[in-house]
Amino acid sequence: MWKKAFLTLLSLNLLVVVLVALWIGLLPKESPPLPAGTSSSSGKSATVQLSVGPDAINTYLDYAVSQQADLKRVLSYAHVRFNRSWDVQVGVKMADKIVPCDVVFQPDIHQGNLSLGVESATIGDIPVPTGLLMIVFRHVPWPQWIVVDAEHGQLDLKFTERPQHPYGVRVLGYSPITRQLTMAVSIQPKSLSPP
Repeated sequence: MWKKAFLTLLSLNLLVVVLVALWIGLLPKESPPLPAGTSSSSGKSATVQLSVGPDAINTYLDYAVSQQADLKRVLSYAHVRFNRSWDVQVGVKMADKIVPCDVVFQPDIHQGNLSLGVESATIGDIPVPTGLLMIVFRHVPWPQWIVVDAEHGQLDLKFTERPQHPYGVRVLGYSPITRQLTMAVSIQPKSLSPP
């Protein structure tokens, strides 16, 4: 009796194993992963349009100053307040000191880039002439895509010339009514894939 029960149980177990093997054989085959650096999008980038206010920009500035080596060399902190003009408060690193500076800029957008014309500047409570501020700006080790235009008293942020990896930025417009800056951000899908 026990032999018959054992053979029945063994037969059921073998039947289950065969059914599982057949079921696994019917599953779709795993596709091989794409080699690094290839993309099904043929190098095309995805572009999104964003409208951001000063809170979002200040959050980004906090991140950029703490994480990006080119900005970290120059600034200790940076904050902006939007209005008709922009009030930018920065802590400029000079030697081993942090000098607080408040600069009021008039934004001008042209072909995806942003020019910030200086309206006024103070260090602490002391007014600083635009010419003197431009001399200071020229001696700051800005990244290559930020250019000091002393002749016109402005700081040019050439977003179209900054590194476009992992994302590219173009400035589209600014509304003093809504206090929103509109930008186009382009991301190549392959830059999002893990290394």
